[in-house]
Amino acid sequence: MDANLLITLQNYGLSEKEARVYLTVLELGTSIASTIARRAELNRVTVYTILEDLKRDGIVNETTKEGVKYYSVISPDILLKQLEQKYESFKEKVPELLAMAEKFGNKIKVQFFEWVEWIVKMYGDLLVSNKEAIHSFLWLEEMQPALSKRLFGNFVPQRIKLKIPAKVIVSNHEANKNYKSMDKKSLKETHIIKSDIFSLNGEINIYGENKVMIAMFNDKEMSGIIIHSKSMHDSLKSIFNLVWKIK
Repeated sequence: MDANLLITLQNYGLSEKEARVYLTVLELGTSIASTIARRAELNRVTVYTILEDLKRDGIVNETTKEGVKYYSVISPDILLKQLEQKYESFKEKVPELLAMAEKFGNKIKVQFFEWVEWIVKMYGDLLVSNKEAIHSFLWLEEMQPALSKRLFGNFVPQRIKLKIPAKVIVSNHEANKNYKSMDKKSLKETHIIKSDIFSLNGEINIYGENKVMIAMFNDKEMSGIIIHSKSMHDSLKSIFNLVWKIK
């Protein structure tokens, strides 16, 4: 399956699994769920759920023949029109949303995320940080393999493509041994400090003009938050700059 097409569909709002199902059905034309699951390399129960979600969104069509359900998808040009309509609808509401946001004044706003799909979407918010480098405290050892694959295979290439640099502080733990060697090709600068003075579970990202992301990405605590606070952003960035100077 073409990785670029998967990324393109995800950029337009589909999850990774939804994109896989859409491309699989597009290739098959019309098929039953078990065949779709096998070709997409996904669990059949998961595929049934995705098909129902996409059917509700008007992306998948369902027909029944002799008691068996067959699925097909709308053509890419119709999908594009649907996505454009959603974009225009949202665009029309932006003034109202901004007016609502202003009512909160300087109150801290917090967004919560859980499990791989939503954690990946959470990391997508880092891509708005196009005025300054993303400043990160990172501990790679705890990262769940499926999440690691998604972030390094999708998010990082997008960040590089958008030319958003990153400054990352990690410890000299074994898990981080080869991380610094990827600096040049990954558009990042890594600062390594001794693990006896720096220990972290997960990752803290300071980005944009007023955002802080805290992620826990092991199997037991797959969750994260984005905090909208100029004061917290500036305070943590100041701490980051202080730690950055540690030899």
